[in-house]
Amino acid sequence: MERDKKAALVSVCVTAVLAAVKYVVGTLSGSIALVADAIHSLTDVISSAAVVIGLKISDRKPTEEFPYGFYKAENIVSLFLALLIFYAGYEIVLTSVKKFGEAGIITDAPSALSIALVSLAATMILSSYKLRVGRDMNSPSLIADGKHTRADTYASAAVSAGILGNYLGFYSLDPAAGILVSLFIFRSGYEIAHDSIRVLLDASIDYESLDRIREIASETNGVRTIRAIKARSSGKFIFIELEITTNLKNLERAHHLGDRVEERIKSEIKNVDRILIHIDPEKREIMRYAVPCTENSGKGSRISEHFGAAEYFCIFDITTANGDLTDIRFLENPFAALERRKGLKAAELLVAKRIDKLVTRESIAKKSVFYVLDDAYIDSEVTDLDTVGEVIGKVIGELNLCGRPQSG
Repeated sequence: MERDKKAALVSVCVTAVLAAVKYVVGTLSGSIALVADAIHSLTDVISSAAVVIGLKISDRKPTEEFPYGFYKAENIVSLFLALLIFYAGYEIVLTSVKKFGEAGIITDAPSALSIALVSLAATMILSSYKLRVGRDMNSPSLIADGKHTRADTYASAAVSAGILGNYLGFYSLDPAAGILVSLFIFRSGYEIAHDSIRVLLDASIDYESLDRIREIASETNGVRTIRAIKARSSGKFIFIELEITTNLKNLERAHHLGDRVEERIKSEIKNVDRILIHIDPEKREIMRYAVPCTENSGKGSRISEHFGAAEYFCIFDITTANGDLTDIRFLENPFAALERRKGLKAAELLVAKRIDKLVTRESIAKKSVFYVLDDAYIDSEVTDLDTVGEVIGKVIGELNLCGRPQSG
């Protein structure tokens, strides 16, 4: 049995026992407050049973008529629990007001007080247990039931204070405490109703989770921008819609990118049921190239024969519209002197610089460098040119040839 269902069943059993004991002792001792608290606990038994039913319904597999599942059954149950909490608060207010005009003496106050205190302790433990399991399982109905039970601790405390006050001769203490407790109960009911209605109306999830999803997607290699992001809760599950852009032209690689984004989000965000990702091609304004060099001498720098052992990497940006060189800089290779894995480390460095293409004199096919770059969707090309300036001239010439109409 799953933890949330087990917690709900434990709640039903414990609350039923407490309700029976409080009713018997309250009747025998003449404590109206304890009898009222027993009836109040009986409503908790009903609400906890409703949670079990809601969890059972929400676990049903989607059907043709309900293709998105029955997850919101939990939120419907939570809303029902909120109404019960409002009703319980209303009953406490009525009972407290009526008791202001009464001066009934409890015949066995010590026994009644003992049961009230035991009920208070058991209710606090049960509430903490349900809230912990509900938050771990992200179950809105169990969290609502835990808050309902937490609200009951105030009622139990008021009953204990009322019995003690009756024993000491302060007959108005119980109804005054009852009215005060009802305010906390109404507040708890409002919070549960508010959260349930938001989910039922498909409101967005909290900003922190939404921002984390955006970060995960944008940090994935191959994703250029996040155009839109939507996420909503349904029961304890989350449904996400993403619209991203990429410079990938290959349809298969773009599909693989979507799978990677989905995998990363599901590994970090709990209870994500479904992610719909729409991928748009990015219209690149600038292409970024990297070339391994033996020196830092501007365009006259010679291209290194070995990728990992290169002293520098020349990184330059060229506009795709007119082939203009917008930026050129040299990055010192801090891994050139390593005996092992220098190519791998250098490749990871270039990935962090978000380059689009690597131009080398040596082939990197089937080497660790290739797999690092390919995993980041970075293209590579082997050249027989000697200097950075020649590479830049070739790139500009190819862009002009592709982007401008040729005369006669």
